[in-house]
Amino acid sequence: MSIEFMLGLQIFADIALCLAIVFLIRTASREIKKRPQGISAKTFSEFSKLIEDSRRSTDDLFHALNEVKGVVYVLNEKENRLKTLIKESDAMLEDRKSGDSNCGEKYEDVIKMAGQGLNEKEIADMLNLTEGEICLILDLHRKKNENSYSHNTIP
Repeated sequence: MSIEFMLGLQIFADIALCLAIVFLIRTASREIKKRPQGISAKTFSEFSKLIEDSRRSTDDLFHALNEVKGVVYVLNEKENRLKTLIKESDAMLEDRKSGDSNCGEKYEDVIKMAGQGLNEKEIADMLNLTEGEICLILDLHRKKNENSYSHNTIP
């Protein structure tokens, strides 16, 4: 094989390749021209419907999230209120427990203050008791004194 033969064969292959490329370009060009330009009305309608459905779903999700946010806020407020009530009840329980040991002292203090002329409200404020408790203690004291007086007068 000579160089001239090889060179001729190379030129023939290049020409064949060039013709094949031109053929493919023409075929692709014809296929592109056959296709309609732009989007069909049906495809555009389906796309518009899909976008509208997406918007509605997004709005529904947004409203649902706002409702959840409101519920979370209310639950947080209730949780905080419950924590506060638990702390207050624990403190009151501790006060009651410590108050049981000096219950007799409070009873005596109420009687003593009433004897000094203080009214129920003033006594309640000073001893950190309710007016009802003060009235009950004073009524019990009066009944006790009435019973002991009536027992002393009977022969």
